[in-house]
Amino acid sequence: MRDRFGREIDYMRISVIDSCNLNCYYCNPQDNNKKCQAINTLSVKKVLCIVRAAIRLGITHFRLTGGEPLLHPQIDEMVSQIKKIPGARSVSLTTNAVLLAQHAKQLKEAGIDGINVSLDTIDASEYEHITKKPLLDKVEHGIDAAIECGIRVKINAVLTPQTDVVALTRYASKKGTDIRFIEMMPVGEGHTNGVEPYEKVIGALLEVYGSPCHIDTENREEINSGYNNADNGPAEYYSFHGLDIRVGLIQAIHGKFCDTCNRIRVTADGRLMPCLGSSVTMDLVPDSCEFTDDLEKDFVIVQALKAAIKAKPGCHNFNDNAVTYTKTTETKTVETKTTELKAAEVNAARNMSRIGG
Repeated sequence: MRDRFGREIDYMRISVIDSCNLNCYYCNPQDNNKKCQAINTLSVKKVLCIVRAAIRLGITHFRLTGGEPLLHPQIDEMVSQIKKIPGARSVSLTTNAVLLAQHAKQLKEAGIDGINVSLDTIDASEYEHITKKPLLDKVEHGIDAAIECGIRVKINAVLTPQTDVVALTRYASKKGTDIRFIEMMPVGEGHTNGVEPYEKVIGALLEVYGSPCHIDTENREEINSGYNNADNGPAEYYSFHGLDIRVGLIQAIHGKFCDTCNRIRVTADGRLMPCLGSSVTMDLVPDSCEFTDDLEKDFVIVQALKAAIKAKPGCHNFNDNAVTYTKTTETKTVETKTTELKAAEVNAARNMSRIGG
């Protein structure tokens, strides 16, 4: 289905759980001593309803996210059941890989098409500083287990001023996995930690490997992917002499790709998010709805998806203080008070782990 700007929406990210077993400061800055508990979790049945409805609208690529999706008690079954739905062209997953070693075999058997591993450093002390957990060895074990099972793995690294680009790239090359460096989005704590991706990444790698070559992913089938168009994502890929992997840049701010955005999101509390760069969400299935059968529920979800796609903005407004949101609150005198909040203020107050970024 095309949105009102002519973009073909064929990719859905589904946050199946909003808790995480790490506490990265830019994503999930909660008290590290608190037990990791999910506030919201999507059931397998609900996810399957969402996927069936999405496929009716031409959305055929699905990525399961969190929080940390491997904390979902039925994540392996969820992948398996989605893969059985006619029209689901790909099902992938984004994980921090802490639990990946114990899930890799089951995910492979379930038919997973690819796994993206979030890994910002390969230095143990720096990893613990970022995540508040000394678990880098489990992550590396998980990556190895997935590769050994024959799962297509990519490494995602969120850029900060401290990111060791060369060390991460060398690690990815050793494992034979592509690596993508992601510009930190100005959401939550991330609004103060961004760096310019091309200058930092390409600049660092140029000194070691020489000038890069931009890869035209539009006209080249991705290696071992099973489908075309650069894994349905916004990454710009580069190759370097001496590296047999690709290096990708995902630049939401400095390389704004809104004009080609093909995705819509479902949050772990069952709401639709037309754009990550907006705080606007919409009901997927109102709690008050009562259905006589699954067909009626599917119809309601289809209509909600249509409305969300129609409401998808032309571009994000992460730092646009010209965009405002209206917040209405009740006072002690039962009167309503309206406050205009600037978009940058709203995004700075959001928690990335809760919105499946």
